Amino acid sequence: MSLNKKIAIFGISGLVIILFQLGVIIFLLLERGAPTQNQQPLIDEMPIVNEISYTFEDFEEEEEAEEAGAQILTEEQRRQREAAAAARKKAAQENYTQGQAYRDQGDLEKAIASFREALRLDPSNYVYAYELGRCYFSAGKYAEARESFDNTVRLNPKFEAGWYNLGGSLRMLNRIDDALAAYRRAIAEKPDYALAHRETGRILFIKKDFAGAAAAFENALKHNPGDLASLKELGIAYTEAGNYTAAEESFAVALQVAPNDGQTNYNMAVVKLALKKYNEALSFARYAVDSNASNAVYAYTLGLVYEESGDFNSAVSAYRNACSLDPRYLRPRINLGSLYLERDNFDEAINFLFEAYKIEPANFEVNNNLGAVYAKMENWPASIDHYEKALASNSANVTLHLNLARAYTSAGDFVRAQNSYRAVLRLDPNNWDSIFELGKTCISLGMPEEAKKYLGDLLQRNTNYSFKSEAERILSEL
Repeated sequence: MSLNKKIAIFGISGLVIILFQLGVIIFLLLERGAPTQNQQPLIDEMPIVNEISYTFEDFEEEEEAEEAGAQILTEEQRRQREAAAAARKKAAQENYTQGQAYRDQGDLEKAIASFREALRLDPSNYVYAYELGRCYFSAGKYAEARESFDNTVRLNPKFEAGWYNLGGSLRMLNRIDDALAAYRRAIAEKPDYALAHRETGRILFIKKDFAGAAAAFENALKHNPGDLASLKELGIAYTEAGNYTAAEESFAVALQVAPNDGQTNYNMAVVKLALKKYNEALSFARYAVDSNASNAVYAYTLGLVYEESGDFNSAVSAYRNACSLDPRYLRPRINLGSLYLERDNFDEAINFLFEAYKIEPANFEVNNNLGAVYAKMENWPASIDHYEKALASNSANVTLHLNLARAYTSAGDFVRAQNSYRAVLRLDPNNWDSIFELGKTCISLGMPEEAKKYLGDLLQRNTNYSFKSEAERILSEL
């Protein structure tokens, strides 16, 4: 196929992540492709560790150490100090208990106030700082959460959950490298910390270190073999790295854990499609659509599988369904336009490509394909208009320059045709067709010496040129 296709894969946080490249002037995975959605690949749930039970005995030794360096007090002064300390500790613990109750009731503001008071009364208690950070995070106050988790690990540098949630807060503040360092510190404190390994993989994925991400997800699975998220994201990392066989294996294991997961069935369909296992891809794509009939991406991908399998009618049906599910979904409209163009059904091709044009007027594929439709219809002004718009977004595309030059020639605009052919040769000096056409254009412009130069150069440099005899004939007549 000569027209563009894309495909997408659902991954972290259920968001769309565009994948790999195969083919000619192709975007990703196969030749026609995926939805353009402005979505950020956020962590899917940012787990907050809450299974750890704490006691408050850890802090008694600290207070005793502080008192060891104090001046010698009278017995009465000592009793008063101890009573005051005990009262503060009791009040702190009461505020902490009240904060837990508020948090469990979903009243985060009151929980935050209680935990802050607990920490004010007992500022050396890392548990209070940690619980305050958890509430800030749950309330979406990531800067305050980061500050609280910073305080947590300052008070207890060995507390792996503090480092883990510090990483989560930094991630939400888009401080990617600092988040990665925090997750790695959590792993250093607890090497079998599966969640921290998984989040490390997610950060490395964002940084496009797909091999590193895959290794991190593998580590997460070593310590938690049934973690569905790590299995799915391992498959995505392998896919991005171009290791489709490993991705296929990872998604297969994920489907053993959750066979009815529509997202994983979809991802498996994508990988099977990349491996050209069309019958298997069709099975998974159908299951994904059945699992979520309102998902336009699933419907689109089913259409893509049908198209690659050579089932035109089913492909058209699936693409039309994707269009109806999402009125602003560009890809199925481009693909429908391409399918109808290949069959010279110009009315339908223009219909769907103009729908795509309304969605994204500056899109390269849309304008390039409209230029091609109008060229086949010999509507040269419209063809030139859309080729020029396509060129505005992709000025280095040799094929586009060549098509535009031919449209200028057909429209009788030899000056602009000459300029376009020269643009092709600046990008590709050995583009023989452009040299040949440029020679003929020079004749049309009354420049026979220029024509001789181009045609002679062509015959000298490419003795096997497919239109050699015609070039020789033209030269002999000059």
